[in-house]
Amino acid sequence: MATFRIQDEELSATLDPRVGNGFRVQSSPRPYDVEFVTEQTPRETVEALIQAASHPLILIDRKVLDLYFKDSALVASTPMLVVDATEDFKQIEGSLGVCEFLERERATKTSTLLVVGGGIVQDVGGFAASIYKRGIPWIYLPTTLLAQGDSSIGGKTGLNHRSTKNLLAIFSAPRRVVIHSGFLPTLSSEDMQSGLGEIFRLHVTGGVDFLAEYEAKFPRYLAGDVSVVPELLVSALSAKRAIIERDEFELDLRRCMNYGHSTGHAFEVLADYGIPHGIAVAVGMLLENQIAMRRGILERQDHQRLLRGVRPLVPRRVLDLLRTLDLERVVDLLSRDKKTEGKTLKLIVLERVGQIRFIDLPLEPETQSLIREALDAVLEELQPSAMAEA
Repeated sequence: MATFRIQDEELSATLDPRVGNGFRVQSSPRPYDVEFVTEQTPRETVEALIQAASHPLILIDRKVLDLYFKDSALVASTPMLVVDATEDFKQIEGSLGVCEFLERERATKTSTLLVVGGGIVQDVGGFAASIYKRGIPWIYLPTTLLAQGDSSIGGKTGLNHRSTKNLLAIFSAPRRVVIHSGFLPTLSSEDMQSGLGEIFRLHVTGGVDFLAEYEAKFPRYLAGDVSVVPELLVSALSAKRAIIERDEFELDLRRCMNYGHSTGHAFEVLADYGIPHGIAVAVGMLLENQIAMRRGILERQDHQRLLRGVRPLVPRRVLDLLRTLDLERVVDLLSRDKKTEGKTLKLIVLERVGQIRFIDLPLEPETQSLIREALDAVLEELQPSAMAEA
């Protein structure tokens, strides 16, 4: 059992929490199971879920439908809402559109909404399922590595509103999560890097044993062994489970999950979502490390260790885009962060591997200069010449 600390609280987690083909997450008002499917194809898995439901309904990403289910007569005959998983869809209008679909299909509390897609579809579908008739059951089948390795558990759903990411948000835990690695082969390299960004963050959060596990297995992925990815997402979810079971509704400790997210979210918005989420978070971790080092909180050797983990996850295209960002709005964006209290952001920083702290970051005009300096330092560390020298 590995141990790590958030503020002054000690938590523990096992690297592999599975019993049989999955594990259970304790949640309110009811626990839910996370299952890892390997014996069936994605099509067989979805068809089995349809057959098991008394009144199945499907919310699905258009690309996923075309890739995996267009030849399934059972899927085609099930009431279905097909959507384009874009940031424009991740708005209150998108969620209300799902509610209208549920109303047209006469959904009740005996219905089951199968949500098939990545994090955007999860956010919109989970939000709608929780507000329609005060909540109907939903099952989540995450189809991206980003969703499988992070957002699939924890029950968070968030919608963007007026240029603020996840401003409208509620907790909506699914009845069941079904994770199928068969969805991963069709993901782009950047989609994989994005998912690995969040998986890496969770291994850092989990402490020295979890980070060592990631560092031991990740080179296999770089060498072309994709079979190691499901192993990494299992340990990532184990670290996250330990935190959300202690603080499901983010009253205190769960705020540590936002390590890398405050600045990462700002970069996503400033880049008009041209930077994949998990990659933005990975860069945000390094930037927030820079702030921690300037405060005398984090030792450079720990930052260098994380830098080695992040480098393979940031493509040159993203580096070029980061160099062009206009940071004039960055303080305003941070002021809208859900961790902001008044004119102070509760920034999540690494004190050392296995110890996370919450610190105050005043949102003053000078903060823009601080972030510019920190980002420039990160870009210098991530440029190809620096990588070659490391």
